[in-house]
Amino acid sequence: MSREVLHSTVNKLIAAGPVTEEKLEQLEKVLHSRTLQGSSNLRSLLQYVTLKVIEDHDIQLKEYTIATDVFGRGNDFDARTDSVVRVQAKRLREKLKEYYETEGNSDRVLIELPKGHYNAVFSFINRDESAVEAAPEPEPSDISLGGQQSDAVESLAQTPQAHSNKPLDREKTWKVASGAAILILLASIIALSLSYRNFRREFNGAGPANPNVVPGVVWEPFMMSGVPSLLVLSNPPVYRFSNGSDPEVLLKRSMEMTPEQTQLMAESLKDKFVMRQAHAPRLILSGGDYTGMGEAIGVYCVTDLFRSSGKSIALKQSRTVSAEDLKSNNIILLGSVWANEWSGKLPVREDFTYSLNATIDNHDPLPGEEREYRPKFNEQTGELMEDYALITVKPSVSARNILMILSGIHSEGTQAAAEYVTRKDYLNQLNQRLRQIGDKGAPPKYYQVLLKVDVVNGISATISILSIHQLAVSPTP
Repeated sequence: MSREVLHSTVNKLIAAGPVTEEKLEQLEKVLHSRTLQGSSNLRSLLQYVTLKVIEDHDIQLKEYTIATDVFGRGNDFDARTDSVVRVQAKRLREKLKEYYETEGNSDRVLIELPKGHYNAVFSFINRDESAVEAAPEPEPSDISLGGQQSDAVESLAQTPQAHSNKPLDREKTWKVASGAAILILLASIIALSLSYRNFRREFNGAGPANPNVVPGVVWEPFMMSGVPSLLVLSNPPVYRFSNGSDPEVLLKRSMEMTPEQTQLMAESLKDKFVMRQAHAPRLILSGGDYTGMGEAIGVYCVTDLFRSSGKSIALKQSRTVSAEDLKSNNIILLGSVWANEWSGKLPVREDFTYSLNATIDNHDPLPGEEREYRPKFNEQTGELMEDYALITVKPSVSARNILMILSGIHSEGTQAAAEYVTRKDYLNQLNQRLRQIGDKGAPPKYYQVLLKVDVVNGISATISILSIHQLAVSPTP
């Protein structure tokens, strides 16, 4: 009875499937695995199909959509003559199989791309099932649930023998058996819950929950300080399409597009809802409603790092941040001066700065360095292919507090900077490099890190350090 109940409970809990956070963590783990290293197309495909499914469980991804969104095919894509999606999907299935047979053989969350469709499927890997099936039926006296639970099981086991010469009281036996089964079920759930919590801690690399965990010297000024931390999310001014609920005052301020511009939008956006309005879309300036995808992903990376380290962090939109916030907190800014106005307002001369031409200028180039770093684009499609990003650590408004700016020329670069200071492998590399350039083995307190970011289909595929400069800061009088 106990084995059947436990096995049934395990199967039911596993059938529930991973939650969104577990799916995202497993996706990150596979994307940055050795198995997919050098396979930018497969990483792009995996990230696309998994994020789409996480966003909308009922979505049914089509070959045409993947071809145009992931592999840059045009509107004239014909699956009958172009097999790019099928070929890449087959390769991805093979790579996923290879990953779970090698470096992912101890993972608990499985990502699959079943044949016949392009929707990613997440599930738990029940690695203990064979052990449960193979285990011998335990003797009732061996089950130790403590107190009344153990007595109930023992009573259940002994009832037939103790009353072998009397008519069997079926109702009483049924009650005892039911009670024992319920107790065993509760104990099984508790054991599984504890096991799951331990797994989550091991997966996050945090070990037992410990508020004193410090993930590397990069974050020591934040984690070891008694000053609270504040994460500032950018609100860049962008133009959005008008809609039927906009008030007249906004429509009067909106910009009308020419017929040629409207036609170009329609061709680019295809059958998107915004192009199916009752009137021709107009453009309205929005100063505080939106942020970039890279900045949004950066919020997840940073807050998850703090959570796994047992630390809290507050979040504010850049348009609501005050000077008092900057004085009272250690600050992390997401986004360059193009997206986050606070990134360009704070003191200390920097070696790397953003120019009015949307480049990064190097004011003090070391041997082998360029004076200007300019993003690269695909000349045919205009898509971003290469971006540059900065990790800047310097004093805040109050010299006793610390300021970190994670910023790219474009949103993809901002995401790369956030990943570099939160992903364990990147963070280890950065910590090591900082120790190497520090005085007497101590890393510099203030510095800038220049990153090069290879972008594939809007995704930061490869990130590398180009240079690290120490920042000279005059002592406060």
